[in-house]
Amino acid sequence: MTPMFPIALKLRQRRCLVAGDGSAAASRAQALTDAGAEVLLIEPADYSPADLDGVWLAVLTDRDPELAARMAGDCEARQIFFCAVDQPAFGSFAHLAIARSGPLFVGVGSSGRAPALARRLRELLQALFDRSRLAAWAEELGQLRDRTPPAERSRVLNAAVQKLELEGNLLVPPPSAKDRAP
Repeated sequence: MTPMFPIALKLRQRRCLVAGDGSAAASRAQALTDAGAEVLLIEPADYSPADLDGVWLAVLTDRDPELAARMAGDCEARQIFFCAVDQPAFGSFAHLAIARSGPLFVGVGSSGRAPALARRLRELLQALFDRSRLAAWAEELGQLRDRTPPAERSRVLNAAVQKLELEGNLLVPPPSAKDRAP
């Protein structure tokens, strides 16, 4: 397994390609649009390398290994970030499951190995963030940062978050025989 380096991309006004049909493609396209990207959504059967002209990031949502290999090669040759959903052997990045609360976000990834686990952890974190009203507190901290002189920011903001605590346990059930694939 290749180690991964998580980053948060600024996609505003960057052209992104989503190749796929159905709800998975629509969901990825919407997430990219929400991040400010200019999204081109195409049917996988209509893919052509020319679709990558001016593209900064590309995603394939269909589980087609032949198309994934072809797109991965085309993207690599053009130095375009590429992800083939549910096919971690292809591409240069994997999507993170993201929990958001105001300006704060946390991404959970599994290097493509356990996407259901990443998604479930995102759901649990999102519920925790929502219950704690973390968005309002994060906004207040942002305002405090804006009001604090740069020379004092580290000390003031570190003191402001010092009493933040996370309580609870992560309960991981043991795998059962019925949960294992045949």
